Amino acid sequence: MDEQYRELENEPIARRDRVRELEAQLKEMSRQLQEKDNKIADVEEELAIVKKAVHIFSKPRN
Repeated sequence: MDEQYRELENEPIARRDRVRELEAQLKEMSRQLQEKDNKIADVEEELAIVKKAVHIFSKPRN
């Protein structure tokens, strides 16, 4: 069963250009994730403000 796999002893595990490409991709995805986290925080804050406003304006006036 082991004969169907080729030996990779003399081949590099990862080429440097591929590693750099993956690092750049990871950095961009991390930036996008941080941007989305910031947007979520902003929306949650806006929602809290709207909830407070609804609560204030839904109270019966005496």
